[in-house]
Amino acid sequence: KTTLLRILAKLQTQTAGTIIKSEGSKMGALIEVPALYPTLSARGNLEYQLRISGYSKKECKKKIRELLSLVHLKDSRKLVMHYSLGMRQRLALAMALVSEPDFLILDEPLNGLDPEGIKDIRSILLELNQKFNVTILISSHILGELQKVATDYGFLKNGILIREFSSSEIEDEDLEVFYFKNILS
Repeated sequence: KTTLLRILAKLQTQTAGTIIKSEGSKMGALIEVPALYPTLSARGNLEYQLRISGYSKKECKKKIRELLSLVHLKDSRKLVMHYSLGMRQRLALAMALVSEPDFLILDEPLNGLDPEGIKDIRSILLELNQKFNVTILISSHILGELQKVATDYGFLKNGILIREFSSSEIEDEDLEVFYFKNILS
């Protein structure tokens, strides 16, 4: 799964097949371990990312406030090396949003988070989708959490898409139960 996401995010080239991308779409990605500068604050990390993305110093200040607010990250002066895993995930998500993507790729964004961190990330993802119309591709093993945010599902096995369906097809059935009954069998 991670290899496919890396290919979609253009972090790796495929050895076969074709990737079809919508013209004009902007992509953001958070794959594997977030690339953050531990000796900078959230503001410092975001400013660096924004500056290399072409934002002026004046534009950076406003954009940093927007991004920190969007990902519910308040402690922006503390160095990243002192952040909890949840704070790092939220900052990494803010970094992925610098380009104002309409398509966001997330690889295991909930791994290692405590229940409050999971709830925060879920809330942010729903807001990105519903308020900003961002399509989000999430790779996750936490099926119960996926069911709370996803509208469409695809299951991969050995790099092959073995089943694809929408949330309306499973109705009120638990996704994990559905998986064991219909995917593994």
